[in-house]
Amino acid sequence: MKEFFKSLADALNPQGIKCVVCGRDIEKERNGFCGGCLKKLPYSARVCRKCGVDIRSLNDYCDDCGKNSYAFDEARSPFRYEGEAMKLIRRLKFGGQKYLAKPMSKLMAETLLRQNWRFDAVAYIPMNRSGLKNRGYNQARLLAEEICDIIQKPMFGGIVKKEGVIPQEGLDYNGRKDNVKGAFLVTEKPPERLLLVDDVKTTGATLGEAAKALKKAGCREVYCLTFASAVRKPKTGGL
Repeated sequence: MKEFFKSLADALNPQGIKCVVCGRDIEKERNGFCGGCLKKLPYSARVCRKCGVDIRSLNDYCDDCGKNSYAFDEARSPFRYEGEAMKLIRRLKFGGQKYLAKPMSKLMAETLLRQNWRFDAVAYIPMNRSGLKNRGYNQARLLAEEICDIIQKPMFGGIVKKEGVIPQEGLDYNGRKDNVKGAFLVTEKPPERLLLVDDVKTTGATLGEAAKALKKAGCREVYCLTFASAVRKPKTGGL
């Protein structure tokens, strides 16, 4: 009897497609997420016009963009870096679940298509050789490759991350900025306009330094797209 019901389920859902969050059987056109889990993802609402972080206010720009001059022109993320979005990134980045790049990139592409950006190719934040050896793959490259397939744009792979740059995880705001200063080299002439892809934007330091290197090499415009963006909590002081 169990075999009968399994055969029936396979016939109704021949691709064996399951929601990447809850594991429920879904239809192929759902792009990897069931309706319920898709609604639970922490979509960004009102965002900073420069860096794309969810600001939940009537301001056009976040406090960081008022204090810092990022080298990239604009950045966007479909989600806040929390809840299920954070779990998906960690599964892709640290859990070896490379198949997640496809459904995650489709949600990123939906956000991308709402932007009025013009670019010639897609690039990604590289890992240095030691980091790539330890992890075995670059999650940013996986996302960028999928996005290239969706939008039919070529890949630009001429960005290199120097050795000796430690992972950003665990560093505070200033530590992240200092850690990636001068961390990237551009080894080929870049196109005039680029889309730069990564999994998550926290302080914007990594994307900013990569964009700075690209512009120094001759790129005129750099737009950034990540799956999620961390919302910095405002500092609170006592009386």
